[in-house]
Amino acid sequence: MILDKKLNDAFEEMMKYRQSIGYATATYRSSVPPFINFCVKNHPLSARITQEIVDEWLIYYPYTVNSKAAFLSLLREYTKYLNFLGYDDYIPDDDYVVKRIAFNPYLFTDDELSGLFKTIDSYVGKTCGKRYLPEVVLPVYTRFLYCCGLRPQEPPAIRAEDIDLNTGDVYIRQSKRHKDRHIIMSKDMLELCQRYDSVAGARQWFFQKWDGTPYETSWYNQIWRNLTSKSGIPWKGTPRPYDLRHAFASRNIIRWIDSGRDVMELLPYLSAYMGHSELTSTLYYVHLLPEKLRKSRGIDWEQLSCIFGKGVPEDED
Repeated sequence: MILDKKLNDAFEEMMKYRQSIGYATATYRSSVPPFINFCVKNHPLSARITQEIVDEWLIYYPYTVNSKAAFLSLLREYTKYLNFLGYDDYIPDDDYVVKRIAFNPYLFTDDELSGLFKTIDSYVGKTCGKRYLPEVVLPVYTRFLYCCGLRPQEPPAIRAEDIDLNTGDVYIRQSKRHKDRHIIMSKDMLELCQRYDSVAGARQWFFQKWDGTPYETSWYNQIWRNLTSKSGIPWKGTPRPYDLRHAFASRNIIRWIDSGRDVMELLPYLSAYMGHSELTSTLYYVHLLPEKLRKSRGIDWEQLSCIFGKGVPEDED
């Protein structure tokens, strides 16, 4: 178990260091520990991370091109830290750099979203009745992503103390570009979280597993593929968990248009709620709308485009 202690101790030291200088840790915590567990389980006699172990992990884990690139970037920093401590672990070099692909968001229809949530709500694990099992967590976790427009890496980082179950205030810690923010849940989402909390009981993480650790984005990514397939979504694209965030943004804009609200005035509020660093990232969602909505009277989309440009996808800005 030498490798177990070495890798986990070094990882925790690195996380404490990052926190001490104001850097985010949530993405590391959701991505690196599964790799460490893989190393310990499959190579218990190894004294170091080798290139062969990294190759084996990349074959084992079903990464997309973008998620593979993101993982390798995190692993590179972690193994650099191991070497800084005096170890001789393999650091992925430039040969491992993966070109990122700009994804086109998958636009769910109303029926597809309805079918997806029905599938999620009927999900049953191997054992029922325990507070930390996936079937208890999954309906709330997914609605958090969609109803609050969160990034996939944000729910695992939410601590129980970060949510005020009286007011609906949610504290999002050090997400993209190390920015904290507060969001307010809708009444329905708050009531769902209150019911979930009464079942989950005392814990450190809001979405916590039986071993005291948070559910990771890697867990959700794995289960996501099965959920979208079972819900009957035609495989005409590649829906991702991130697309729930896209749906949140675009559907809010559509709702404002339908109700005659001043979208130009409301966009900055949506931008702050979603944690965008620039309004151009929020404006991107305007260009996902059907053409007839983009030409809606009373909304000067042309003026917005002239001022801010067409915008870029938030996860690629």
